[in-house]
Amino acid sequence: MAPSVGTRARPRSDSPTEPQVSRSSISTKRLSSPQGQVGYRGRRIGLLILGTSLLFGLITARLVDIQILNREQYIGGINNHSVMSSISGSRGAILDRNGSVLAISDTLPTIGANPRFVTHPYAFAAQIAPIIGESQETIINRLRSGKEYVYLKRQVSPDTADEIRKLGLAGIEIRDEPARHYPNGDEFARNVIGNVDRDQNPLSGLELQFAKLLSGQAGVRTNFVSATGAVRLPGDDIVFEAAQPGESLVTTLHAPTQLFVESVLQEEVARSGSNWGTAIVLEVATGEVLALVDVASSNTAHQARVTGSSGAFINSFEPGSATKPFTIAAALEEGRIAPDQIINVPHKYKYSDKEFNEPYVHEDRDLSISEILAKSSNIGTIRIAEQLGKDHLYQYLKKFGFGQFTSGQTDLRAWPGETRGKLRQPTEWEGTGLATIAFGQGVSVSGMQLAAAFNTIANGGEYIAPALIRGVAGPDGVMHPIASGTRRQVLSATTAATMRDMLAGVVTQGTGTRAQVDGYSVAGKTGTAQKALVERSGYSDDYTATFAGFVPAENPKLTIVVILDEPDEHLAGLTAAPVFSKIATGALRALGVPQTK
Repeated sequence: MAPSVGTRARPRSDSPTEPQVSRSSISTKRLSSPQGQVGYRGRRIGLLILGTSLLFGLITARLVDIQILNREQYIGGINNHSVMSSISGSRGAILDRNGSVLAISDTLPTIGANPRFVTHPYAFAAQIAPIIGESQETIINRLRSGKEYVYLKRQVSPDTADEIRKLGLAGIEIRDEPARHYPNGDEFARNVIGNVDRDQNPLSGLELQFAKLLSGQAGVRTNFVSATGAVRLPGDDIVFEAAQPGESLVTTLHAPTQLFVESVLQEEVARSGSNWGTAIVLEVATGEVLALVDVASSNTAHQARVTGSSGAFINSFEPGSATKPFTIAAALEEGRIAPDQIINVPHKYKYSDKEFNEPYVHEDRDLSISEILAKSSNIGTIRIAEQLGKDHLYQYLKKFGFGQFTSGQTDLRAWPGETRGKLRQPTEWEGTGLATIAFGQGVSVSGMQLAAAFNTIANGGEYIAPALIRGVAGPDGVMHPIASGTRRQVLSATTAATMRDMLAGVVTQGTGTRAQVDGYSVAGKTGTAQKALVERSGYSDDYTATFAGFVPAENPKLTIVVILDEPDEHLAGLTAAPVFSKIATGALRALGVPQTK
């Protein structure tokens, strides 16, 4: 019977056309014949390609989002994991007038340690301490700080670093760091040059006054860092701007003269028992400062040291008889007296409500103008001032630089902390004001003001503002001069020459004979001034001794001022004048000034 439509006929096992196969043979055939495997692989590869395409699509979309669509937002995120650091440029040098180095930046070894590698801290400290000059206790305390690196001694000498290396101690780390080097010693011209701390931050002097110029322009570096900020990540800098080196400062100082004057003044301040002393050497024609020394007595008996600030600009004092040349010069210039005039000088003289006594004189005298100056007559100077009048005296003292900054400008200090001194308006000169100011009481000056005033007489009557800086030199080494300061004519050349002759007489036959210098003529004036009381009117029994002058007298090259505060022997002719002589002798030789006699 034929099968019905749609029904598949099951073959009979006894069919003659189809051999019989056992179940075991069928099973074996299916395992050995991988039917359908080719199609399975194709599907797997297709899925892999699809997944990879989707992944790259997502990455591409993310990059488009980060770099294009939301770029600013993600840059802000990067910056949150970056750090900006300042790069200091090399600090410029400070040079003397001839290019000799007074201060320069270099590197010095710093001794440090990684405490994790110091296994025996007490033995470690015992070996290190005597070499670096620290106590063992200090070193052990630093090792216990818990830090990965501790300073043991910063900026030591190379010899000290070599000595530490030879110990071969585990944990020692020696690093070089920038340091300021003063080739002539840390005290040399410290009052002028100043200093910096170990991190190159300026503290005083020219280092501070010209900090911006010397430091140059700082650079900038920004780096990727870890989220904690502790680790710098690899890769180029995000931002890098190179630092610009500082410029070098060329001073007016003459290093050999400065060194010599320092040694003399230190010795004399200690010997004389003075509280402090100042010595200034100016080049007459330019007003440039060749030497500027400030010394103070130290705690150790009979010793003195260079101070860390410039008293020549900062300290003020009453100049006493050192003011008399300016009173006389003003009267000569105004024609109120004649050079050969004779004036009656009594040993007692009443002015306003006070009777003045001539020191060490007990009789009336007739004195020439030169003799009044040479013998340092107070009453003779008062009588000249009466002829001049207080308005004229005030105007001339002001022209000589009294009551003003030495820059010659009313609002511009030549030095940080510079004093104007004291010069009252003539309307305030009540009672004996004219008389006392004429011979140097009731007026105060700085050492640099007094030096500039005497230099005016030496320089043919022209005031020149004292200068400490000649110019600035860039990395190319070319010096660019700085414009000179204020210049003004105070006296005629004739009056200035007359005053030089009179001041030479002070040294040959007056109160300043101990200021003489072998081979040279000297002109100058002593000043022995009682110190004014601070808390009330009147004067103490202490004195400031001064000698100011110039050499050679007939053709001056150097103006020199010496000031000693409260020396044991207060008379300037016995104390300050001999110091002037020593300084002038050494300076003239160092600068090669030919002898004149």
